[in-house]
Amino acid sequence: MAGTGVADHPADLGLERIIFLSDGLFAIALTVLVIDLRVPELPTAAGSDQVAAALSALLPRVFAYALSFTIISFYWVAHWRRFKLIERANAGLAYVNLLLLAFIALIPFPTALIGEHGDIAISVMIYAVTLSAAGIAGFASWVYALRTGLVTVAAPKDLVRSGAIRGLSVPVVMLGSLLLLPFASTYLVEATWLLILPVQWLITRRVSR
Repeated sequence: MAGTGVADHPADLGLERIIFLSDGLFAIALTVLVIDLRVPELPTAAGSDQVAAALSALLPRVFAYALSFTIISFYWVAHWRRFKLIERANAGLAYVNLLLLAFIALIPFPTALIGEHGDIAISVMIYAVTLSAAGIAGFASWVYALRTGLVTVAAPKDLVRSGAIRGLSVPVVMLGSLLLLPFASTYLVEATWLLILPVQWLITRRVSR
């Protein structure tokens, strides 16, 4: 009916708005990550040893930046893959997607925290829980879309399953790593997060077959 402000819009317009908002926020989150990487303040006459030492002190922040950038990129690719198969949207999908975006927008904070205080257990826990929450929210959006019939009926079952597995790979690795905190150093726990890379590669390879 003309003039209602609801029925006048095509059904896919809501889906496009969700995608545009998501892409913009993902891009902002990726950009904000680099703010914590600042050139060290050194004396004008600083020698190469001083510069090397200052840059070495930045390595924890570089690691946190690289890891967070990689994981947010994984989440964006997973989001892109999901929304290639989602053919329409509703308010519920918008709300679940906003929950995902809330955690994505929050990631720069624990990234800065672990870059500065990566040797403290609470920093490791906050980082792992925040990034895992984003993965779980993404998984929830996929499950919601499937159960409410928003996914195209032509979606191959293998892609449906792989979408769920990809979404949970980061939370499984990160939350599982927290079990090591009482017995291992925080740096060893952080090192186990690199397992996300081969896990994602194995999932992608299996799906491509």
